[in-house]
Amino acid sequence: MRADFRNNEKSAMIRCSMALENIFKVQSDSCMPRRFPAFTLIELLIVIAIIAALAAILFPVFAQAREKARQNSCLSNMKQLGLAFQQYLADYDSIYPTCDNDKAKISGEPPDPETPDADGPPERDWHIVLQPYIKNYDILRCPSDTSLKPLNPKNPDLDIKKEYVSSYTVNGWSEYMLAESAVVRPANWLLLGERNNVARGPKTWWMFYWWVWQGDSPKIWPPAASPDPIVKASEDLALTRHTGMSNWLYSDGHAKAVKFSTLWKAGAENPFWPNPPQK
Repeated sequence: MRADFRNNEKSAMIRCSMALENIFKVQSDSCMPRRFPAFTLIELLIVIAIIAALAAILFPVFAQAREKARQNSCLSNMKQLGLAFQQYLADYDSIYPTCDNDKAKISGEPPDPETPDADGPPERDWHIVLQPYIKNYDILRCPSDTSLKPLNPKNPDLDIKKEYVSSYTVNGWSEYMLAESAVVRPANWLLLGERNNVARGPKTWWMFYWWVWQGDSPKIWPPAASPDPIVKASEDLALTRHTGMSNWLYSDGHAKAVKFSTLWKAGAENPFWPNPPQK
Protein backbone atom coordinates (compact mmCIF):
# COMPACT_ATOMS: atom_id res chain seq x y z
CA MET A 1 0.00 0.00 0.00
CA ARG A 2 2.87 2.26 0.80
CA ALA A 3 4.29 1.52 -2.63
CA ASP A 4 1.05 2.60 -4.29
CA PHE A 5 0.98 5.82 -2.27
CA ARG A 6 4.55 6.62 -3.29
CA ASN A 7 3.76 5.89 -6.93
CA ASN A 8 0.73 8.18 -6.83
CA GLU A 9 2.82 10.87 -5.10
CA LYS A 10 5.47 10.60 -7.84
CA SER A 11 2.86 10.82 -10.58
CA ALA A 12 1.32 13.91 -8.98
CA MET A 13 4.70 15.60 -8.70
CA ILE A 14 5.49 14.84 -12.35
CA ARG A 15 2.14 16.27 -13.46
CA CYS A 16 2.68 19.44 -11.41
CA SER A 17 6.17 19.84 -12.84
CA MET A 18 4.89 19.47 -16.39
CA ALA A 19 2.08 21.97 -15.72
CA LEU A 20 4.56 24.51 -14.36
CA GLU A 21 6.80 24.01 -17.38
CA ASN A 22 3.87 24.63 -19.73
CA ILE A 23 2.91 27.81 -17.82
CA PHE A 24 6.44 29.21 -17.98
CA LYS A 25 6.75 28.24 -21.64
CA VAL A 26 3.54 30.08 -22.54
CA GLN A 27 4.68 33.16 -20.62
CA SER A 28 8.09 33.02 -22.25
CA ASP A 29 6.59 32.67 -25.73
CA SER A 30 4.22 35.57 -25.13
CA CYS A 31 7.12 37.86 -24.12
CA MET A 32 9.26 37.05 -27.13
CA PRO A 33 8.64 39.08 -30.33
CA ARG A 34 7.03 37.23 -33.19
CA ARG A 35 9.25 36.61 -36.14
CA PHE A 36 8.05 37.10 -39.69
CA PRO A 37 9.64 35.58 -42.75
CA ALA A 38 12.18 37.95 -44.40
CA PHE A 39 12.00 39.21 -48.02
CA THR A 40 14.09 37.34 -50.49
CA LEU A 41 16.53 39.18 -52.75
CA ILE A 42 14.31 38.59 -55.78
CA GLU A 43 11.31 40.09 -54.00
CA LEU A 44 13.33 43.18 -53.05
CA LEU A 45 14.52 43.60 -56.63
CA ILE A 46 10.94 43.35 -57.90
CA VAL A 47 9.80 46.07 -55.47
CA ILE A 48 12.68 48.33 -56.51
CA ALA A 49 11.86 47.77 -60.19
CA ILE A 50 8.20 48.69 -59.61
CA ILE A 51 9.18 51.89 -57.77
CA ALA A 52 11.60 52.83 -60.58
CA ALA A 53 8.92 52.23 -63.22
CA LEU A 54 6.41 54.39 -61.34
CA ALA A 55 9.01 57.16 -60.97
CA ALA A 56 9.79 57.02 -64.69
CA ILE A 57 6.09 57.45 -65.44
CA LEU A 58 5.27 60.11 -62.84
CA PHE A 59 8.32 62.40 -62.97
CA PRO A 60 7.70 63.56 -66.58
CA VAL A 61 4.06 64.15 -65.68
CA PHE A 62 5.08 66.31 -62.73
CA ALA A 63 7.61 68.15 -64.92
CA GLN A 64 4.97 68.84 -67.56
CA ALA A 65 2.54 70.09 -64.92
CA ARG A 66 5.24 72.38 -63.52
CA GLU A 67 6.06 73.75 -66.98
CA LYS A 68 2.37 74.27 -67.73
CA ALA A 69 2.08 76.39 -64.60
CA ARG A 70 5.11 78.43 -65.71
CA GLN A 71 3.64 78.85 -69.18
CA ASN A 72 0.38 80.14 -67.69
CA SER A 73 2.31 82.58 -65.51
CA CYS A 74 4.16 83.79 -68.62
CA LEU A 75 0.85 84.26 -70.45
CA SER A 76 -0.42 86.30 -67.50
CA ASN A 77 2.69 88.49 -67.75
CA MET A 78 2.06 89.09 -71.43
CA LYS A 79 -1.58 90.01 -70.88
CA GLN A 80 -0.55 92.59 -68.28
CA LEU A 81 2.01 93.97 -70.71
CA GLY A 82 -0.73 94.13 -73.34
CA LEU A 83 -2.81 96.31 -71.00
CA ALA A 84 0.24 98.52 -70.42
CA PHE A 85 0.69 98.96 -74.19
CA GLN A 86 -2.97 99.98 -74.48
CA GLN A 87 -2.56 102.58 -71.72
CA TYR A 88 0.61 103.91 -73.34
CA LEU A 89 -1.16 104.24 -76.70
CA ALA A 90 -3.98 106.16 -75.05
CA ASP A 91 -1.49 108.62 -73.56
CA TYR A 92 0.79 109.04 -76.59
CA ASP A 93 -1.52 109.73 -79.53
CA SER A 94 -1.92 106.04 -80.38
CA ILE A 95 1.73 105.72 -81.44
CA TYR A 96 3.70 102.68 -80.27
CA PRO A 97 6.96 103.25 -78.35
CA THR A 98 9.24 104.39 -81.14
CA CYS A 99 12.74 104.89 -82.44
CA ASP A 100 11.33 106.86 -85.40
CA ASN A 101 11.89 105.75 -88.99
CA ASP A 102 9.90 107.59 -91.65
CA LYS A 103 10.36 104.87 -94.26
CA ALA A 104 8.14 102.46 -92.33
CA LYS A 105 5.65 105.17 -91.44
CA ILE A 106 5.14 106.57 -94.93
CA SER A 107 5.58 103.73 -97.39
CA GLY A 108 4.78 100.61 -95.38
CA GLU A 109 8.11 99.09 -96.40
CA PRO A 110 10.29 97.28 -93.86
CA PRO A 111 12.28 99.69 -91.70
CA ASP A 112 16.05 99.65 -92.02
CA PRO A 113 17.42 97.65 -89.06
CA GLU A 114 19.52 99.82 -86.80
CA THR A 115 22.69 98.88 -84.99
CA PRO A 116 22.75 99.08 -81.20
CA ASP A 117 24.89 102.22 -81.49
CA ALA A 118 22.34 103.91 -83.73
CA ASP A 119 19.42 102.86 -81.57
CA GLY A 120 17.68 105.38 -79.36
CA PRO A 121 18.68 105.93 -75.73
CA PRO A 122 17.90 103.06 -73.32
CA GLU A 123 15.26 105.08 -71.52
CA ARG A 124 13.15 104.89 -74.71
CA ASP A 125 13.11 101.08 -74.76
CA TRP A 126 9.59 99.71 -74.59
CA HIS A 127 10.09 97.91 -71.29
CA ILE A 128 11.26 101.18 -69.73
CA VAL A 129 8.53 103.47 -71.07
CA LEU A 130 5.88 100.99 -69.94
CA GLN A 131 7.06 101.06 -66.32
CA PRO A 132 4.66 103.87 -65.27
CA TYR A 133 1.82 101.53 -66.24
CA ILE A 134 3.10 98.23 -64.84
CA LYS A 135 5.24 99.48 -61.90
CA ASN A 136 6.74 96.02 -61.72
CA TYR A 137 9.84 94.49 -63.28
CA ASP A 138 8.90 90.93 -62.32
CA ILE A 139 6.29 90.62 -65.05
CA LEU A 140 9.06 91.19 -67.58
CA ARG A 141 10.47 87.79 -66.66
CA CYS A 142 9.12 84.43 -67.79
CA PRO A 143 9.47 81.75 -65.06
CA SER A 144 10.93 79.37 -67.66
CA ASP A 145 13.65 81.83 -68.70
CA THR A 146 16.94 80.49 -67.30
CA SER A 147 18.97 83.65 -67.96
CA LEU A 148 20.32 85.64 -65.02
CA LYS A 149 17.74 87.91 -63.44
CA PRO A 150 19.19 91.26 -62.34
CA LEU A 151 19.39 92.12 -58.66
CA ASN A 152 18.62 95.72 -59.61
CA PRO A 153 16.44 95.81 -62.75
CA LYS A 154 16.81 99.58 -62.98
CA ASN A 155 20.56 99.21 -63.33
CA PRO A 156 21.38 95.72 -64.66
CA ASP A 157 24.93 94.51 -65.09
CA LEU A 158 25.01 93.92 -68.83
CA ASP A 159 28.77 93.44 -69.25
CA ILE A 160 30.18 91.26 -66.47
CA LYS A 161 27.28 89.32 -64.96
CA LYS A 162 25.21 89.58 -68.16
CA GLU A 163 21.90 90.18 -66.44
CA TYR A 164 18.68 90.17 -68.46
CA VAL A 165 15.86 92.53 -67.52
CA SER A 166 13.27 91.03 -69.84
CA SER A 167 12.30 87.64 -71.22
CA TYR A 168 10.26 89.32 -73.94
CA THR A 169 11.03 91.21 -77.12
CA VAL A 170 8.86 93.50 -79.23
CA ASN A 171 8.08 93.32 -82.93
CA GLY A 172 10.66 95.69 -84.41
CA TRP A 173 8.15 97.26 -86.78
CA SER A 174 6.35 98.83 -83.83
CA GLU A 175 9.47 100.81 -82.94
CA TYR A 176 9.25 103.05 -86.03
CA MET A 177 6.40 105.50 -85.57
CA LEU A 178 3.75 102.83 -86.02
CA ALA A 179 0.26 104.19 -85.40
CA GLU A 180 -2.33 101.97 -83.80
CA SER A 181 -4.71 102.84 -86.65
CA ALA A 182 -2.22 101.46 -89.20
CA VAL A 183 -2.47 97.93 -87.78
CA VAL A 184 -4.77 96.18 -90.24
CA ARG A 185 -5.65 93.13 -88.12
CA PRO A 186 -5.09 93.89 -84.41
CA ALA A 187 -6.30 90.44 -83.32
CA ASN A 188 -3.79 88.77 -85.66
CA TRP A 189 -0.75 91.05 -85.41
CA LEU A 190 2.03 89.77 -83.14
CA LEU A 191 3.34 92.56 -80.94
CA LEU A 192 5.45 90.67 -78.42
CA GLY A 193 7.41 87.41 -78.47
CA GLU A 194 9.68 85.52 -76.10
CA ARG A 195 13.30 86.59 -76.35
CA ASN A 196 16.09 84.05 -76.81
CA ASN A 197 18.31 85.13 -73.94
CA VAL A 198 20.64 82.20 -74.57
CA ALA A 199 21.65 83.25 -78.10
CA ARG A 200 21.24 87.02 -77.71
CA GLY A 201 23.39 89.03 -75.39
CA PRO A 202 21.84 91.46 -72.90
CA LYS A 203 23.17 94.51 -74.78
CA THR A 204 21.46 93.66 -78.08
CA TRP A 205 18.16 95.14 -79.16
CA TRP A 206 14.96 94.61 -77.24
CA MET A 207 13.17 94.11 -80.57
CA PHE A 208 13.24 91.49 -83.32
CA TYR A 209 13.59 92.26 -87.03
CA TRP A 210 11.46 89.48 -88.49
CA TRP A 211 11.65 90.82 -92.08
CA VAL A 212 15.31 89.74 -92.41
CA TRP A 213 14.71 86.14 -91.27
CA GLN A 214 14.45 84.90 -94.86
CA GLY A 215 17.52 86.76 -96.06
CA ASP A 216 18.97 90.22 -95.85
CA SER A 217 21.16 90.35 -98.92
CA PRO A 218 19.25 90.25 -101.14
CA LYS A 219 16.21 90.98 -99.03
CA ILE A 220 13.21 88.73 -99.58
CA TRP A 221 10.10 90.86 -99.56
CA PRO A 222 7.20 90.46 -99.11
CA PRO A 223 7.30 87.46 -96.75
CA ALA A 224 7.42 84.19 -98.66
CA ALA A 225 6.74 80.55 -97.89
CA SER A 226 10.42 79.72 -98.44
CA PRO A 227 13.19 79.74 -97.46
CA ASP A 228 12.20 78.61 -93.99
CA PRO A 229 12.72 81.53 -91.56
CA ILE A 230 12.98 79.34 -88.47
CA VAL A 231 16.80 79.30 -88.34
CA LYS A 232 17.08 83.08 -88.05
CA ALA A 233 13.91 83.34 -85.99
CA SER A 234 15.37 80.90 -83.43
CA GLU A 235 18.32 83.21 -82.93
CA ASP A 236 15.99 86.02 -81.88
CA LEU A 237 13.15 84.18 -80.18
CA ALA A 238 12.76 81.32 -77.69
CA LEU A 239 10.44 79.37 -79.99
CA THR A 240 10.37 76.17 -77.91
CA ARG A 241 10.52 77.54 -74.37
CA HIS A 242 7.21 75.96 -73.36
CA THR A 243 7.16 72.28 -74.39
CA GLY A 244 7.87 72.96 -78.05
CA MET A 245 5.97 76.21 -78.40
CA SER A 246 6.16 79.86 -77.40
CA ASN A 247 3.82 82.47 -75.96
CA TRP A 248 2.80 85.49 -78.06
CA LEU A 249 1.06 88.78 -77.31
CA TYR A 250 -1.23 90.17 -80.01
CA SER A 251 -1.83 93.88 -80.44
CA ASP A 252 -5.45 93.66 -79.28
CA GLY A 253 -4.18 92.48 -75.88
CA HIS A 254 -4.83 88.73 -75.97
CA ALA A 255 -2.02 86.21 -75.55
CA LYS A 256 -1.70 82.55 -76.40
CA ALA A 257 0.81 79.78 -76.98
CA VAL A 258 1.41 78.85 -80.63
CA LYS A 259 4.04 76.88 -82.51
CA PHE A 260 6.09 79.02 -84.87
CA SER A 261 5.55 76.60 -87.74
CA THR A 262 1.82 77.38 -87.69
CA LEU A 263 2.36 81.15 -87.49
CA TRP A 264 4.52 81.99 -90.48
CA LYS A 265 2.58 82.70 -93.67
CA ALA A 266 3.42 84.16 -97.03
CA GLY A 267 2.38 87.65 -98.13
CA ALA A 268 -0.20 89.84 -96.44
CA GLU A 269 -1.42 87.01 -94.19
CA ASN A 270 1.85 87.05 -92.26
CA PRO A 271 0.96 87.79 -88.61
CA PHE A 272 4.21 89.69 -88.01
CA TRP A 273 3.35 92.30 -90.68
CA PRO A 274 1.20 95.05 -89.12
CA ASN A 275 0.17 97.04 -92.18
CA PRO A 276 0.26 94.97 -95.38
CA PRO A 277 -1.37 96.55 -98.44
CA GLN A 278 -5.06 95.80 -98.68
CA LYS A 279 -6.70 94.56 -101.86
